[in-house]
Amino acid sequence: MNWLHYLLQVNLYLAGFYGFYCILLRRETFHQLNRSFLLAGTALAFFIPAIQSDWVRSWFVTQQVNESIYAYYNPSVVFIRPNYLDNHESAHPLAWGHVLAVVYMCGMLFLLGKFAFQLMRLSDLIRYRYHRKTNTAFAFFNHFFVGKNLSNRQTIEAHERVHVRQLHSADVVFFELVAIINWFNPLVYLMKQDIRLLHEYLADEVASKCEPSRADYAMLLFSQQFGVNTTDLVHPFFNKSLLKPRISMLQKTPSSTAALGKYGLILPVFGTMLFLSTAFSEQVTAQSQPATPAKPSQQPAKPSQPASAPDVYTVVDKAAGFPGGQRAMYDFLAKTVNYPKPAARANVEGRVFTRFVVEKDGSLSNIEIAKGLGFGCDEEAMRVLNAMPKWEPGIVKGETVRSYYNLPIYFTMDKKKTAKASK
Repeated sequence: MNWLHYLLQVNLYLAGFYGFYCILLRRETFHQLNRSFLLAGTALAFFIPAIQSDWVRSWFVTQQVNESIYAYYNPSVVFIRPNYLDNHESAHPLAWGHVLAVVYMCGMLFLLGKFAFQLMRLSDLIRYRYHRKTNTAFAFFNHFFVGKNLSNRQTIEAHERVHVRQLHSADVVFFELVAIINWFNPLVYLMKQDIRLLHEYLADEVASKCEPSRADYAMLLFSQQFGVNTTDLVHPFFNKSLLKPRISMLQKTPSSTAALGKYGLILPVFGTMLFLSTAFSEQVTAQSQPATPAKPSQQPAKPSQPASAPDVYTVVDKAAGFPGGQRAMYDFLAKTVNYPKPAARANVEGRVFTRFVVEKDGSLSNIEIAKGLGFGCDEEAMRVLNAMPKWEPGIVKGETVRSYYNLPIYFTMDKKKTAKASK
């Protein structure tokens, strides 16, 4: 799994959790539960791509979904050296994946710099807070400040103490880091805003008890000046952008106990995410079935063993692999695949799905076309596989074994009508 594949999955699951929150949970008054849901869902989104089940992988529907996904989407393609960049002769050939990596890193570095600047500004704010003659109030971890000239100072102080006691600043820093990693996803910024809103709801619940009524507390929010600008990392009592939803929530009737059942609905959503994580895995082995001999029209496999051998594994502890890893395999394919002339004349592009057995000695046998493209592409895929060096065999319980392997080979044309291939 390359970094692009991982990031796309993380943001897909982030969108799933946040969509569930917006549709079912946002209007409920279980603020502490909603806060835990957003935190846990965001953290899980980073781990789900690494959770894959061999049992789920063996399902027929998983293999069908995997093939459908990779028929239209393969993040590895961006790491194939494009011929039209004319950089094959370079010692460090450039691929679109490298360009994306540079753009992504630039975005991350910019936001890291902004985060460091906010921390420095916050340090000054805390250090000199008692020297400032301002009507402001804010909290950050175990530090909080309430201006001496503020009216209802006791109520505001109770509000800021809730932020300190419940470690709301830790949530803010966590979502700042999430936003730095996923800066290209606009949903992350909405999640940051919602977690802050939940913090204010929680603090308002406690602080409003210091006033005769919630209406009086709402009037306090209205009557105070909005204070000075601080930084995005603190919890200012006077936050103009969050004022309207805070007032609305103070007037809202508490949710009924029956509404707690909505949280259980996340289980099927979570199960779907685990299924997708397995279906997104780059290799789904074929179903357990005897391998069939190569078709007469196909070139014979270089090494050959009986196709019906019962000891061919579909699930292994360590999958077979091309020597040097996937990058080395992509380079080999890019150099070896020649675009068939009939396909070039017919302007045919697409993917040839191949399947073969990796023998114990690393040789490939029983090479076959699981789903062909025609116009000479199938024959070219067979030729390339027969030309491959020996692989590193699959391993089960420390022993090398024979194992199935599925490999899609992608044919696409550039301006020079040359071929590129990828998994």
